[in-house]
Amino acid sequence: MMGSSRARLAAIGAVAAVLIGVLGVPQGASASTGELVPEPRIAAVMEEVPGGVLLDENHAVWPELGMALETPSGVSTRTIGGCTTGNVCVFDGYGAQGAKLSWSSCGNPTVSAFTVRSIANDRPTGYAQARSGTTVHATAYAGSYANVYGAVNNVRCVS
Repeated sequence: MMGSSRARLAAIGAVAAVLIGVLGVPQGASASTGELVPEPRIAAVMEEVPGGVLLDENHAVWPELGMALETPSGVSTRTIGGCTTGNVCVFDGYGAQGAKLSWSSCGNPTVSAFTVRSIANDRPTGYAQARSGTTVHATAYAGSYANVYGAVNNVRCVS
């Protein structure tokens, strides 16, 4: 599976290179270098969590973690408040709105560089918790979301 993810990222990169050649520098890219400039929330998380791959200025993935971050203009098809089926997501807006950080695997990732205002659990079982250390600020059970009040630095996912 890891090879297919790398192949997919390589294909995306090749398509992006062709489009840049045909259409010029994309919006959000540095005019002087042609490099993509990540949206500030994406840049902050990429700095904190190693292994991130910037797909465009509004979308980054961490293939080794099964994690993705999309800001509003980069949001794709989704279900619970924008959380893709099978994922756990945190949002920087209340009501599962705004920029989204998502995981396809259960764990306990650090999210201190991302302001968490709501959490969604679009998995068929288990629950996800927005926490500060071990203090739980919100719990989203399977198929639901919850608003978060308080600073969050990690998300606990239980199958």
